[in-house]
Amino acid sequence: MNKFTFIAVSTLAVSLTACSSNQVIGAIGASSSLYQGATISKEELVNSSKLSAEEMDNDAVVATSENKYAKRLERLTTDLNSYDGLTLNYKVYLADDVNAFAMPDGTVRIYSGLMDLMSDDEIIAVIGHEIGHVANEHSLYQYKKAYLAKAAKQGTSAVGGMTGLVSNVLGDVGESFLNAQFSQSDELESDVYGVNLLHKKGLNPYAAVTAQEKLQSLSDGTDSVFSSHPSSQKRIDLAREEADKLTGK
Repeated sequence: MNKFTFIAVSTLAVSLTACSSNQVIGAIGASSSLYQGATISKEELVNSSKLSAEEMDNDAVVATSENKYAKRLERLTTDLNSYDGLTLNYKVYLADDVNAFAMPDGTVRIYSGLMDLMSDDEIIAVIGHEIGHVANEHSLYQYKKAYLAKAAKQGTSAVGGMTGLVSNVLGDVGESFLNAQFSQSDELESDVYGVNLLHKKGLNPYAAVTAQEKLQSLSDGTDSVFSSHPSSQKRIDLAREEADKLTGK
């Protein structure tokens, strides 16, 4: 099991595993001692990201099961609840933002603004891209960085007692994660993953190209509206090349 060194509350690594948000808060609140040299595993980071996702869901306007956006997403992802060894869960955030993200635990969130812009196949292309970030552990790496940065920041100011540490970790880490910049290589790898997902599902692999083109057009040809997923002509060209390869063109 991979381990990552970090500065943290002494009970955090244990408490984050298989427990509710309230249980975590209680366990952390019971101890304000901080120490260096504690370790957190991949499993614990994944569990922590699940709790962060729950906090983000609480702060967002989530489409109910009867909402048209939720029904559309459910229809599109019926056979994507389990994919490539991942257990995935989907919800729609009712907001005009053209955005989407995926957490290391398999949480995938799509904004209604993006759904308004995209065709069905293009939405799957975006979802495939996000799944690629999870499958290739790009999301895990970004979440780890956000988590460790928050833990270190809290550690420098928490001596003598700290209340609400976990609430900050869950909420602020999630926010920092959403604003994180993926590397170009991560984006390209996830783009290819998304094109291949479309092809495997018998959908139009060029939907990954048109989705990217739509995002790029919204930002005047510079960066896409995904603040953490800057688009580029290179990414569009690579998606087209991968689609050409898969279709034999």
